[in-house]
Amino acid sequence: MKITFGQMRQMGLRGILVYCHCGHHIALDADRWPDEVRLSDIEPRFVCQGCGARGADVRPDFERGNPRLAIVGGRVAN
Repeated sequence: MKITFGQMRQMGLRGILVYCHCGHHIALDADRWPDEVRLSDIEPRFVCQGCGARGADVRPDFERGNPRLAIVGGRVAN
């Protein structure tokens, strides 16, 4: 079940992870979306910069703030 951005913020989460089906991914700040929008509502709007596919999986970024797990520039940081 996908949640709204408002519900996500109530849990103290401020970012999202966007995953393309080809494996590309990126971390984004979620402040641009209003509270009533569901994460699943924005999934069809993404276009992958790598493969050009439309649609993505959007999830809350539970690990934000942990530099070992941070995603930077579409790749996992080492």
